[in-house]
Amino acid sequence: MKQFLAVICCVLFCVLPFSVRAQDVEPRAIPGGFIHIEAKNLPGSDVSVVSGKYQLDNKGTVRMPYLSAPIAFAGKTGRQIQDALTAAYQKEKVYTTPVFSVVVDSKEVPGERFVHVTGAVGSKKNLPYRAELTLIEALIECGDITDFGSRHILVTRNGVTKEYDYFSTRDRDIKLFPGDTIFVRERKVTEQRSKTLLP
Repeated sequence: MKQFLAVICCVLFCVLPFSVRAQDVEPRAIPGGFIHIEAKNLPGSDVSVVSGKYQLDNKGTVRMPYLSAPIAFAGKTGRQIQDALTAAYQKEKVYTTPVFSVVVDSKEVPGERFVHVTGAVGSKKNLPYRAELTLIEALIECGDITDFGSRHILVTRNGVTKEYDYFSTRDRDIKLFPGDTIFVRERKVTEQRSKTLLP
């Protein structure tokens, strides 16, 4: 029995961090940004009424059809917004078993663009983009990597993820682009910190 419990704990220990990390890399909704909602399992024409492209207001909220109050979506991933929508419609007893699919498109912000910094950093942020913004500048502006942060930094651009070394001078100076997502993984026990910067 003890061996069985040990195996279960080991599996959960290995799987949960990956599920959290996968969610953390997802883009998050921002004030002024857009989300695309596809509704299913709704009666009659409600599917076409509820489905559509919505823009968050400057408070990060969206007013949805048939709901009495706006819902706050800022900072949430697509999956978190799906859960919030389901809970809101069920709480007000509008729908019993609604199904939502949500895609966050925070790059479509009129006059304002962002770089998303998340993971093991001092403060997770949607950082306003500026020309010539570098990887190290973005990390420092978000409180830098924590003591538990990995030196191996993941940068996702247009669906493609590349890995960079925090201690590499060359990697630190890479230029970022609007819509980039920077994800700092947790440092493994065996990972060593460099005492000096590398080429």
